[in-house]
Amino acid sequence: MAAAKLLKNTRDKKMVAFKFNMFVFMAIVASMTFCSSAMEHAVGDDSGWITPKNPNFYADWAAKKTFTVGDTLLFDFYTGLHDVTPVIKEDYDRCSVTVPGTTIKTGPATLNLYIPGDHYFISSMDGIACIIKN
Repeated sequence: MAAAKLLKNTRDKKMVAFKFNMFVFMAIVASMTFCSSAMEHAVGDDSGWITPKNPNFYADWAAKKTFTVGDTLLFDFYTGLHDVTPVIKEDYDRCSVTVPGTTIKTGPATLNLYIPGDHYFISSMDGIACIIKN
């Protein structure tokens, strides 16, 4: 009976180890999928982060893209001419900054999309270059 109990304990330990190893394996596979699916989007494509002639330029650009959590946005601009300021929707609609946030003043700048949902950015230096991200 002791041998049967020992055998059962050994099987239980192996099963626990197997389940744990499967969990680790699945976590690794899931993270590899997440990492491999993350994309970098150059905001405005070849135009970069500028003051566009068309006020809908960045909204039109964003509408043609698919963004997911883990993606990065590359804002290509000249330091001193533009900056990147994440803002709330109301500030985006007004192209102003009423809720202080983090302004990135050195270009080019990269921002990560960590949270799902809409993200809003403006260049606080000229008040024109607004972008909405879905």
